[in-house]
Amino acid sequence: MGRTGLRGRGRLHCFGPNHALHPIVTRWRRNSDGSIIRKSLKKMLEVLVAQYPLSDVWALPGGSLEPGETLPLKLKWILRREFWPQFQNLLKQGTEIHKGYLDDPRNTDNAWVETVAVSVHFDNQNDVEMKRLNSFLQGCDPELCIRWQVLDKRIPLHANHKELLHKVSALLGAYY
Repeated sequence: MGRTGLRGRGRLHCFGPNHALHPIVTRWRRNSDGSIIRKSLKKMLEVLVAQYPLSDVWALPGGSLEPGETLPLKLKWILRREFWPQFQNLLKQGTEIHKGYLDDPRNTDNAWVETVAVSVHFDNQNDVEMKRLNSFLQGCDPELCIRWQVLDKRIPLHANHKELLHKVSALLGAYY
């Protein structure tokens, strides 16, 4: 964290802070009988991840916020329009785990990413909101793929997203 030695706005939209929202949606990983899977005596999590067009890595479903937006465009791609208000309510009930500067390979001395990361955890496998979320996900197509991924430090995600996932696993006392 600090000076990058790079000038200008680089690949970011504007000079100064570039705001982002990263919802971290998790649930417990379960066996077919419904019991929670453990590793090293800690419960294991699954996290909702997306692979966007022209990208070879998975990412948290979120991204840059344009002025006046409450949900990032990338998140809107994932969710059907009729679920947007319900998802905003889930975010309001979630736990903020990070707010502010975030190390990002796109950061320069003149433009940087500031994000709000919110943890939304479904404790119960029969949670009505989780079932509703699953039904409103766009699924996999040539443009976008979304899935539940086992949370592990080796998960192929953007480096700054791994830092956020580590915070969530610590918050929930889960394996990382």
